[in-house]
Amino acid sequence: MVKMALLLCLAAWCLALGTAAPHNSRPPQPLRPWSLDSPSEDPLVPSFAQGDRVEPLVRERRQTAGLNAEGLALKHDSPVGELFHGTHVNVNEGTNSLHYGGGVGAVLGKSPDGRHSLGAATYGQQSVFGGDTLSFSHPNLGVGVGYRYNGDKTSVALGAHAQSFGGGVAEKGASLNLEHRLNDRHSLFGGISRSNTNYPGPISQTNTNMNLGYRHNFNDRTSLSIGGHRSTSDFGSFGRAANHGFSLGFRHRF
Repeated sequence: MVKMALLLCLAAWCLALGTAAPHNSRPPQPLRPWSLDSPSEDPLVPSFAQGDRVEPLVRERRQTAGLNAEGLALKHDSPVGELFHGTHVNVNEGTNSLHYGGGVGAVLGKSPDGRHSLGAATYGQQSVFGGDTLSFSHPNLGVGVGYRYNGDKTSVALGAHAQSFGGGVAEKGASLNLEHRLNDRHSLFGGISRSNTNYPGPISQTNTNMNLGYRHNFNDRTSLSIGGHRSTSDFGSFGRAANHGFSLGFRHRF
């Protein structure tokens, strides 16, 4: 009965999340596969946050060396003290750009029972934009730390990162994610992350992201999940933007 009540509460929360924000007359945006987002609740945001059509600063801001470093710092499968690495290369034909980077991380320590672990990592990346002449973004450098707790039914991942973009732009943030397994088949998960970006002068941006969902595990390799999310961006005196939606995901490990 308690499990059913939890699932009903989760479904009601997702439905309420999908209908809470007012709609406006903006043209419909293309949907991502298996997800639906609401329109922005407050489109009054500074020009540097509205798109990357003419602002190279936005291109740099959207790089995520800090988040990549945090992600590496939360990978605790390797033995303590053994370095591991991660790399990426992405091509965006729409902007005629190439994005590449890499980093290294290590597990700093684990408790004797294996339930607690701590890791750290660093990551660097850069973008190249084509055209009449090639242009390179400022190197995006990030560092991250990550702590994990793996209990019998509850798992916790706590991470933090900091990154610089050059040109006086810097960002730092943290995230907390939890999953509670009701049994071998059913689990609830949720998380929150917050970051602050400082631009030259008095301009800053604070982003907050929250998510909550349910996962059904068919077996050890296949799962289905449904959840809702909400994101807000606060630009101080320039205004505030928010969006929310839900997602449906299917995962199978071969």
